[in-house]
Amino acid sequence: MDDLSLRPSHRRILTELSHTERLRRSDLSRRLDLPKATVAGLVDDLIARGLVVESEPSPAGGAGRPARTLALAGPPPAVGVLVWSTGLLRVAITTLLGDVVAERVAPMTSQQEIDGLLDPGVAMLREAAGEAKLPVAGLTSLVLGVPAPYQRGVGMPVRPTGGPTGQYVPWLRDDPGRALTRRTGTPTVVENDANLGALGEYAFGAGQGLDTVVYLKLGPRSIGAGLIINGRLHRGANGFAGELAHIQIRDDGVLCACGGRGCLIDEIGPGLTRVLAPAHPEPLTFETMLSLAADGDVGLRRVLGDVGRVIGRPLADLCTMLNPDAIVIDGSLGPAGTYLIDGLAEQVVRYAAPTTAAAVHIVPGALGGHADLLGAVALIRDEQDRRARR
Repeated sequence: MDDLSLRPSHRRILTELSHTERLRRSDLSRRLDLPKATVAGLVDDLIARGLVVESEPSPAGGAGRPARTLALAGPPPAVGVLVWSTGLLRVAITTLLGDVVAERVAPMTSQQEIDGLLDPGVAMLREAAGEAKLPVAGLTSLVLGVPAPYQRGVGMPVRPTGGPTGQYVPWLRDDPGRALTRRTGTPTVVENDANLGALGEYAFGAGQGLDTVVYLKLGPRSIGAGLIINGRLHRGANGFAGELAHIQIRDDGVLCACGGRGCLIDEIGPGLTRVLAPAHPEPLTFETMLSLAADGDVGLRRVLGDVGRVIGRPLADLCTMLNPDAIVIDGSLGPAGTYLIDGLAEQVVRYAAPTTAAAVHIVPGALGGHADLLGAVALIRDEQDRRARR
């Protein structure tokens, strides 16, 4: 797709084929809004260049000859993804078709600086790329997901190290995207982790076919939301949109690392495991808390319901303001997410405008722990679509 002799229409066809496994010529004509004869000439040219192949599928029964389908020649383009979120660094190789072909996971603490994550992240990326039999330099792009606001062209706001919650990444001696590109030679896009989750569920999961979706992500030290409005990711004026953790819920609350007081994260974030620890003989982590709740621990189920009610109050107001089709809860919470959903739904029904409460569906994510990885695919696909239309 870097051949300078290719026309913009050629590139649009290649982009469409990189995002969908097999298409017919008539599909391309409809998607690109071009005459069938024009598409036929462009496709024939791409086949002659060895960039596209055409094959006839096996007949599935019925009358008529099955239509030939088109695909890119060679393996599908792939993206490298590194996401630091919920105490883990997840690294994966994903195709632009949405297949996760290799993955690595390592624990990371909230006190680490992102500078210190790049070298192990690149090592994990090279391992995953080796498993996928792809060189890192052959990847279309890299996507780096971070657990804090990010404004493109500006970066992340400077914030104090070791704030009250540990919610924020201690920042930063260098822009992470440029630093990762220097280490790998591959262009890098940086995005907030909840935004990636929202894009993943919207493009591949529970939000497919909907117009406006709120995605809720809950971690051991973070509460975030990704907003899809009219089919587009909404980042806000400076990248802070969806930072549900920093909605004020107590006028006299403690001072937060964000500069506010009485933020939601300070009331229910790190306090979850601390409050419950005396009732459990073993050290209680966020992961064991979810596991115990899924296994029937009555106390933990009740606490998760309470958390859902606390989060649900500001989300009820958001429902009235945005009138979303759905609130999608991070699927990596597993069965324990059911109790969070119950508490959240109770507040939405009670406090949102009745018509918006009736319209919104509150559902678990369909992608489990892969929402942010597939969100990176959706992000790159969207950027490629925009470039192809220039």
